[in-house]
Amino acid sequence: MTMYEHPEIVSWNVTNACNLHCAHCYLDAGVVRKGELSTEECYRVIDEMSELGTEMVIITGGEPLLRRDLLAIVSRTRKQGIMTVMGSNGTLLSDGIAGTLKEAGLQGVAISLDSLQAEKHDEFRGINGCWESAIAGMRCCLKQGLPVIVQTTLTSWNYQEVPTLIEFAQDLGATAFNLYYLVCTGRGEQLADISPQQYEESMASLVDAQALHPSIMVRAKCAPQVARIARQRGLPVAGGGCPAGTRYLRIDPDGQVTPCPYLPLVAGSVRETSLRDIWERSIIFQQLRSHGLAGRCGVCNYREICTGCRARAFALTGDYLGEDPWCLYQSVAASYASSPQITWTAEAQTTLQKVPAFVRTRVKLAVEGYARDRGHSVVTADLMTEVRSFIGGKIHRTH
Repeated sequence: MTMYEHPEIVSWNVTNACNLHCAHCYLDAGVVRKGELSTEECYRVIDEMSELGTEMVIITGGEPLLRRDLLAIVSRTRKQGIMTVMGSNGTLLSDGIAGTLKEAGLQGVAISLDSLQAEKHDEFRGINGCWESAIAGMRCCLKQGLPVIVQTTLTSWNYQEVPTLIEFAQDLGATAFNLYYLVCTGRGEQLADISPQQYEESMASLVDAQALHPSIMVRAKCAPQVARIARQRGLPVAGGGCPAGTRYLRIDPDGQVTPCPYLPLVAGSVRETSLRDIWERSIIFQQLRSHGLAGRCGVCNYREICTGCRARAFALTGDYLGEDPWCLYQSVAASYASSPQITWTAEAQTTLQKVPAFVRTRVKLAVEGYARDRGHSVVTADLMTEVRSFIGGKIHRTH
């Protein structure tokens, strides 16, 4: 299967309706849009995702629990063999709802939590009492055996709180902690972001946090430079640059397709064109895959594993192929292109195929990055075992 053959992950805003009023909402959610996709249209889109080879769909909003046919949508995606998770503010969840969602086939719920201080979370999310409801929603999911992901949007006012939020997520029993780096678009267009220096420091601390908390996945979102920091610290690369338009797309409530939720460039509409045609023929997607990046991103020796955030480049410069202004790294003369070309033995390829499909590309990039850093040109099964041992050793030395 060639690169870009299919979107591994689809983020799907199934409704604009929301019971909160979050300060940073890229969708400016609140009320139902008049032209939201019908149930039958959703079924057709799900079938097209399946035909295209999508491995994971993230059902989000607005607040997806406000969509009356949510259970039918979840059931259809699971029937088509697509891993299905939901992004939610958590306030509408109960034991009964969590149990019903699990029975329908939902495999995880990502719930937003921006502070351990209730009043700060409530102010950011726009409704008093939503912190307490979100925590209760997390506990309901866990009680029903539905995995929970804790999601935090990084801002200047909660920057110092991230380590304790990760500890909270681990103690709660969450599967993962996702830290979203703010892209100032939608309702959040006027928000003050953290400084570039804080951005760099935060990514470094997140790389360290994964070693300190091995029982939970700690991930950076909208921060592809974390791959460069991991490489600099001698750790296998956990990601492969900005996925927008290369292995990821987003569908909005009206059926418009964009490269990601934070890059408001419409590549097409599923009401007018098949998802496959949009994915394969959209000029926007083709340009994102060309790696014809400008500025520092275009000449960076880490460009193959990073690429910079395309949404942030667009929000701050108006050019989605321009350099990411929030990155402090200055490229050195050594070119990544001069590194050895990597081949895989048949045994190593067989081992790779055992990795879940929706993370297989990232694992492949991580192993190849480890091999390049050590001058290897061939990935063997023994080398893959070495990578796993290397990660374990890094974790062990942090304790």
